[in-house]
Amino acid sequence: MAVNDLHMKNQVSKELLHNYFAGQSTALQKEAIDKWANDDANKEVFFEYLAMWESLNPQFNADSNEALQRHWQRIEQRTEANTAQPYASDEPMTGRLHSVRFRWMMAASVSILLIMSGVTFRNKLLFTTYSTAFGETSTINLSDGSRVTLNANSSLRVPRFGFGTENREVILVGEADFSIKHLPAHQHFVVHTDKNFEVVVLGTEFLVNTREKGTKVVLNKGKVRLLYQEGKTRKQLTMKPGNLVTFDKDGCVNLKQTPKPQDFVSWKEHRFVFDETTLAEISSLFNENYGIKLQIPDKALTQWTISGAFTAYSADELIETITSASNLTYRQQGNTIVITQVH
Repeated sequence: MAVNDLHMKNQVSKELLHNYFAGQSTALQKEAIDKWANDDANKEVFFEYLAMWESLNPQFNADSNEALQRHWQRIEQRTEANTAQPYASDEPMTGRLHSVRFRWMMAASVSILLIMSGVTFRNKLLFTTYSTAFGETSTINLSDGSRVTLNANSSLRVPRFGFGTENREVILVGEADFSIKHLPAHQHFVVHTDKNFEVVVLGTEFLVNTREKGTKVVLNKGKVRLLYQEGKTRKQLTMKPGNLVTFDKDGCVNLKQTPKPQDFVSWKEHRFVFDETTLAEISSLFNENYGIKLQIPDKALTQWTISGAFTAYSADELIETITSASNLTYRQQGNTIVITQVH
């Protein structure tokens, strides 16, 4: 990727910035991005993309030992380059090297700590995070007039000072229903996730679920573009109303049509719609929405299916309704519910 990626609108591509944050940019790219980021007009965008990259790379941790080693290698290279200028003292070279190394290690350690604390402070300053607890839902009205309803055990990060003049971008962990307002300037609304996909829209209604065992996107109204990673290939898919896209554990996409997309957001009215849903799938729902583990000793029972719409305002109400309608019984032990068949 060439420096020409810094295009004429005084912006950089997301891919170029992500390579920069990951330490994979060339020297010319680093120099160009540094100059671009030092412009006050670009700093907010730079920090927003940095925060998004950090959110999408939770496995990234600053490796201080590796960083110190890189510093030390550079110092040693400089020392070797200056061998034509011998030390005037009789002090052994190794002693001097260890002394220099210690001072650089201390300086690098302080720098790393400052960077890490600075990132945390910057994220808290520039972004607001909305979160829901187990069993809780919440509706958020965004500054652009859009509305987001968070399902239980979910979070949404949005710019604290409102969206800029370019794309409107948020970061979702968990599950949420989006009702996006179309703006006169046609700014895209982008939902970033930690599941190697993002949703790009203008104005529409859709659900995004990033749960481990239920990753999906359901489009109720309008049209969205789904950008996703399949293996090492970056792909995109345009969704139409009623489309349901699910992702398997390898990130492969399955697209199908659902006659009632609104059923997927029935949880907003405390309704749960099951259509031949297995007890194993319902077990995942209890774990994700309520933090409760369903224990089913009879493995054959995990494949029992349940159909119907149930209204429940709590985990207790939902398990009571499900078992009563299915010839099942249960007992609760703390955060574990054991389900057995009625004999």
